[in-house]
Amino acid sequence: MGSEWTTIGEIAEVFDGPHATPKKIEEGPYFLSISSLEKGRLDLSKSARISEEQFVKWTKRVTPEEDDVLFSYETRLGEAALMPSGIRACLGRRMGLLRPKRDKVDPRYLLFAYLGPDFQREIFARTNSGATVDRIALKELPSFPIRIPSLPEQKKVSAIIGALDDKIEVSRKINTTLESMAQALFKSWFVDFDPVIDNALAAGNSIPDALQARARARQEMRTATGATAQPLPAEIQQLFPSSFVFTEKMGWIPDGWEFGVLEDLLVLQRGFDLPKSSRTDGEFALMAASGQDGTHNEFKVSGPGITTGRSGKLGEVCFVERDFWPLNTTLWVKEFKRSSPYHAYYLLKSMDLEKYNSGSAVPTLNRNYVHNVSVVLPPKDLVSAYDKFVSSLYTKRYENEAQNQTLENVRDSLLPKLLSGQLEIPEAEQQLAEVI
Repeated sequence: MGSEWTTIGEIAEVFDGPHATPKKIEEGPYFLSISSLEKGRLDLSKSARISEEQFVKWTKRVTPEEDDVLFSYETRLGEAALMPSGIRACLGRRMGLLRPKRDKVDPRYLLFAYLGPDFQREIFARTNSGATVDRIALKELPSFPIRIPSLPEQKKVSAIIGALDDKIEVSRKINTTLESMAQALFKSWFVDFDPVIDNALAAGNSIPDALQARARARQEMRTATGATAQPLPAEIQQLFPSSFVFTEKMGWIPDGWEFGVLEDLLVLQRGFDLPKSSRTDGEFALMAASGQDGTHNEFKVSGPGITTGRSGKLGEVCFVERDFWPLNTTLWVKEFKRSSPYHAYYLLKSMDLEKYNSGSAVPTLNRNYVHNVSVVLPPKDLVSAYDKFVSSLYTKRYENEAQNQTLENVRDSLLPKLLSGQLEIPEAEQQLAEVI
């Protein structure tokens, strides 16, 4: 594949983002964050929202359009992603935009070339290391050299690498759906008590006033779908009672269930120090307050396990499938008692742990404080049933992750060879056919 050297300015227009931060709100157009750029993907969950008034103000320079290449010119250098369709957004701080000249470059190919090894080396060769952050001079970017083949060749490369990326993205979306299903089921069973409401409706038992709205919603859902039987398998549905009892501390809870404190369900333990002399590359995850932070050649806790932030960052709850080392900035579930791994994971995620901050200068989650938070105590056999169901969802999730890792390895092997011309299109298409 023949490639010619050109410059960014010859194939795309370069735009700058705002140099300030607007007021953020819960709903509205996106204020894109450089944190949303990761390995060629745009994760909008890491971007804030702004008002319509602010949107007009922050798009005076440019409004991102479908297939623009978004990139970071400070701190997270080298990261880039395509702007998706149907999204209203403005550029965030430290973010720039390349608008491809369609008669010269295919947008997807431009993204791949930007992320390719040749252009990445160019970025870091021209990086200005300042006192606070590393950056590239945006005014110089149009002169950066980049290797671009003919447009037909670009489209062939885009089709090959794009097919891999598309399949990876489909698996990621499936995994997001599986995660949402597990979380929704936890809320339905252990927070909203939907199966108890269903049993009460079927038995003709009275529904407490506080639960009437939920009962009406359940009844309307069943009417709309034409369902005549209970939505759960009979052996699981019968694990739930058909009435409620009132408690002073927890309000209405299922009849026969108990209430207590979190320590009745599980025991949290502070993580472990990591000796400075210790070797930190290995197969076991190092879990920090914000999630995994590297690996280690030893582990302290057998998986599956749960960690959450103890100091620094609070509220991040992580499910760790295999053996791991929880660092001292975390709390980990030492004993599940009346809980279980998946139940404990979604229980802690539902608790909004950030509001239990007991620190002043540094956010801190006090273990004893959280242990004494009032909770409903479901029967153990119901917790086991939940874990059994969710484990099947996670089995599929892990299969998808393993497949994605294979696809990513193939993509990462093909991309630099295609960009440099070392690999011919027919050979790359054959390799693609073998993995898809």
